[in-house]
Amino acid sequence: MTNSDKDFIVAIELGSSKIVGIAGKKKDGTMQILAYAEEKTAGCVKRGVVYNIEKTYQSINAIISKLEAVLKTKITRAYVGLGGQSMRSYKCVIKRNLLTQSYITNDLIDAIRQESCEIPFNDYEMLENFPQEYVVDSSVIADPVGVMGTNIEGEFLDVIAKNSLRTNIETVFANAGVEIVEGLIAPLQLANGVLTDAEKRSGCALVDLGADTTTLLVYKNNIVRYLVTIPLGSNNINKDLCTLPIDEAETEDLKLKYGDACQEFEASEESEPLYYTTSDGRQVEVATIKNVIEARISEILANVSNQLVNSDYSDKLLAGLVITGGGSNMKNIVKAFVKSTKIEKVRVANKVNQMVVKTSNASGLSLESATSTTIVSMLFGGNVPCGGEDIGRVPDMFDKQQQEEERQLRQREAEALAMAEAQDAANFDYIKEDIRQAIDKVKKQDDELKKYGSDKKVRQKAKELSLTILDATIGDKYEKAVKALEGKDKFKQRLKEGAELAEMLKDAVDKLTDHVNSATKANSAWGRLKKTLTDLVSDDEG
Repeated sequence: MTNSDKDFIVAIELGSSKIVGIAGKKKDGTMQILAYAEEKTAGCVKRGVVYNIEKTYQSINAIISKLEAVLKTKITRAYVGLGGQSMRSYKCVIKRNLLTQSYITNDLIDAIRQESCEIPFNDYEMLENFPQEYVVDSSVIADPVGVMGTNIEGEFLDVIAKNSLRTNIETVFANAGVEIVEGLIAPLQLANGVLTDAEKRSGCALVDLGADTTTLLVYKNNIVRYLVTIPLGSNNINKDLCTLPIDEAETEDLKLKYGDACQEFEASEESEPLYYTTSDGRQVEVATIKNVIEARISEILANVSNQLVNSDYSDKLLAGLVITGGGSNMKNIVKAFVKSTKIEKVRVANKVNQMVVKTSNASGLSLESATSTTIVSMLFGGNVPCGGEDIGRVPDMFDKQQQEEERQLRQREAEALAMAEAQDAANFDYIKEDIRQAIDKVKKQDDELKKYGSDKKVRQKAKELSLTILDATIGDKYEKAVKALEGKDKFKQRLKEGAELAEMLKDAVDKLTDHVNSATKANSAWGRLKKTLTDLVSDDEG
């Protein structure tokens, strides 16, 4: 195989109902799909988040093996989608007072944006940052560089997710021996695949109806304005049907057969049976099944409508709504969205906008299905070749054993690293508690000094505390603890809290030192004489 034959891109999507892998090659603006594979998640991925690392590894390993068998080439790296219930957007505003009329420079804008990127989120990390608008004095400006002003504030949208989202994915792929080229934010890649430039510019909302989650992404003026993941999806319908009760194995087919998102727009068919007979011989009214399905869909749509209002863009979406994902295949789903959101312009995106062709080896992929839009969009988001060496022979038992030993070694190393990071975090928390106690101790000593400053022993005790407590609390031990956590987004909040506590302690010590000096001076021979003279003068004047 030539190098050009290895210039394929691999993308993997960790969905709640299945994990899918795809390999393709770009040529003249067209994506050729070379291979496709999928594996049921079996509970190892929940709401888009890796829940069981070992089972997820097994699924990823199976997908990689299937793709390699078709490509006849080793896969060394892949693009991986990031999504899940913890992903959402957060707006922040950064302000600068320039004191005098000044030109806004690129350096100033970069500094403001950098500050927005460094905002710590407890147990969350920032995945992406989108500038919104800038306000120079009282004028809203999209690009303020070169404008004169005294005050500037920039509004930014941070896309954040739980630290564990990326960490668990990295652990899984490390175990599989596959390098992650980049963690692609799945909703953003999906938007690039199914939304037109006109829709992004005019304002539209993309709704991805997934298995365990529903993701809402809002665009206006070609800028991402809002992102939220609602922890409800079509799997909730299956769970509802189980309460009728209907066996879980039957619920998916029932949902596809009788699912109707808005029954008022569908006349009942006389030929439709009144009852559904379950696998164990019981009968359940079809009307009841339909009502259960519609009720859950209505709840999901109500949440979407509420989040549209929260975005502040519900009345600015000139291009309306674009819906995709497996749930968009349900009967009357467009009418249900119109009824719930009061937005008249709604379309279903069941394929990407770019040109895609597939080979016979990718027969399992349907390019006309809304369930494939995310994985195909992710493929277009990649540009780094993912192929390695040719696969010249079928691995023998020794190869498999060696691969398994290497995997277990990588897993042990990852677990050891995770334990070390957890211990570093715990150590830092202990130090933060020591600093809090030190602050309390200094303040109590300060209070005692104010009451008994004339007592030499009290002054001496306060002076010794002011000279020693900083080194004992935020000295080398503190600095080492900080270095152990620096550079890791997951610990930004801890580091910020520690820095704030350290400053509070320094301020408290400075005050204590000032009070010690004042008390010492006041109680010196000259200080006492001065006080006596002052008192005498006061008595004479009285």
